[in-house]
Amino acid sequence: MENSGQKLESKELHTSKGTWHYQSGHSGEKAILFIHGASSSSRIWKYQQNLEIEGYKTIYVDLLGYGNSDKPQEGYSLQTWLDGIHAILEQEGVKEVVLVAHSNGVILAKEFYRKYPKSVLKMILVDGMLKQMIQPSMLEWMKSQLERTDYESFMQNSIQNMPVQGLGESDVRILKEDALNTPKYVTRAEFDMVSNPNTWLELTIECPTVILHSNNPLWTEDYTLGLKSMISKLDFKQWIDSGHFIPMHFPEKFNTLILKTLEPR
Repeated sequence: MENSGQKLESKELHTSKGTWHYQSGHSGEKAILFIHGASSSSRIWKYQQNLEIEGYKTIYVDLLGYGNSDKPQEGYSLQTWLDGIHAILEQEGVKEVVLVAHSNGVILAKEFYRKYPKSVLKMILVDGMLKQMIQPSMLEWMKSQLERTDYESFMQNSIQNMPVQGLGESDVRILKEDALNTPKYVTRAEFDMVSNPNTWLELTIECPTVILHSNNPLWTEDYTLGLKSMISKLDFKQWIDSGHFIPMHFPEKFNTLILKTLEPR
């Protein structure tokens, strides 16, 4: 079901590292929790915020350091973000969850599954890595950009050249605002997570998992074959006419995918 008209409720989770902001709607013993990626916020899911599925609470999180959540100077790590997501589910009284994640949010989803496999019913992972695909030379380049003395102006120029094909003006504005709203020290923490070998330890995923990718040469045939050995119940899809920001680019098609994935079988 879509377009229920129910208004989402803004909520806060208070932790020792800072306050998280999130929105929730509907009621249910289970939840669908949406995780955004790097330099982003829960606004990436603007077209999914009318979704209503019987028996499921919907939760849209601003990770610590992003969106309307606090942005403390320090204390960021993969573990910090995982702990926050788990605490939100506990605060909402939910023990079982479907994770919908975009871009670097996919890393958090797979690591949440590693830590709490019995809590994760299904996952829908959108255009993000489950294995390290970034070459060492590119990681070195990324690290060097974080050390630039003109980092702020560099980011301004980079954001202006964001690959936003197919998106409306208001959606592009959201993406650029969120990127500019992300402090350098948070971006550095994201880089540390992505470049840490412990982030990419071997993992077997046994819950039903949809992998949805855009048309990007990063997703090679070898990578796809690797996913099949990693995920026992894999539903792999690639929308070759889409850019990276699939939830905004094809919202109706994406919402239909969510609804079909959650249909009782």
